[in-house]
Amino acid sequence: MSKRILKLVQSDDLRRSKSDKLIANYIERNIADLPFETARSIAQRLELSPMTVGRYLRRMGFDGLDELKGELRRGSSNPAWQVKGQVDRLEQDRKEGKLLAGLIQQQIDNLGQIYEITNAPEWQQTIDALVGATEIYVAAYQNVRGIAQYFASQLSYTRPRVQFVDGLNGTYSELLDGSVEGRLLFLHDVRRFAAKARPLALEARRAGVKVVLLTDEFCPWGPEVSDICLIVPGSHGPLWDGAATMTAVMDLMLSNIIVVMGEAVSERVDTLTRLQDVFGDFES
Repeated sequence: MSKRILKLVQSDDLRRSKSDKLIANYIERNIADLPFETARSIAQRLELSPMTVGRYLRRMGFDGLDELKGELRRGSSNPAWQVKGQVDRLEQDRKEGKLLAGLIQQQIDNLGQIYEITNAPEWQQTIDALVGATEIYVAAYQNVRGIAQYFASQLSYTRPRVQFVDGLNGTYSELLDGSVEGRLLFLHDVRRFAAKARPLALEARRAGVKVVLLTDEFCPWGPEVSDICLIVPGSHGPLWDGAATMTAVMDLMLSNIIVVMGEAVSERVDTLTRLQDVFGDFES
C-alpha cells in the first residue's frame, strides 16, 4: 500500500465519525481488492451511501476511487505473503461463474491474509495475555456465539480457568465482581454488532479486566474499548459472510499457545483424558 494512503486513513482527521472509521478500515484492510471495487460497491458493503464514500475520498484528496487506484498502481503494493499455486481447473471454473469454485477461491484469498495478522504486534500481545491471565472469560453473541464456545472449549484443554460467559444472570458478575485479579475477557463480535458487546467491554475495563477483542474491519469502536484489538478481514462472499477465516485464526491462536506452554499442556491433556475415561463420555 502507498505509505501516503496508509498515513491518510490512519490519521485522526479521517477517522472522526463512525462512517469515517468504517471506510478507513475497509480501505486499509481490503487494499488488494480495491481495483475491483467502485464507490457504490464499497458503500453497499458498509451499508453507507455512495455519496458518503465519495465525500470521504475527496477529503483524502482524490477525485473519486479511480484516482486512488491510480496512486496505488504507481506505488509498491505487494503483500508480504500470498497463497501460491492455484489450481488451473479451479481458476477456470471461477471465470465461468461456477458458484462453488468462486466460494473456494474466496476462502483461499481470505485465509491468505492471516499470515500478516500473525506478524502484527497485537498477535503476540494476545498470546501472552491468554497464557498469563489468571482467569479467562470468553463472550460472543448471536451467530458467532458457537465459534467462541468452540474456542473456549479448546482453550480449556491448554490451560485451567477458562469459561464461556453468556450473561444470562443479567450482571456478568462472575467476570466483573472484582474478586480475582488478572482476569481477561476474550470478546468476539462481527457485524452486525451485538448491543451488549461494547458495554461489556467498557464495564470489564472499568473493573480492571483486560479486554482482547477479535473482530472484523467493520467495527468502528474496537480499539477504543479494548486493550488489544485484533482485526480480521471479513469473509466476504456472494451468499453471506462466512466464519472460516475467524475459525482459522482461533485455531492458530490455540496452536501458538500450545507451543508456548509446552509440557504443561501435555500434562493437562493427560489429566482431562483420564477424567473423560472415568465418566465415560467418549468411546474407549
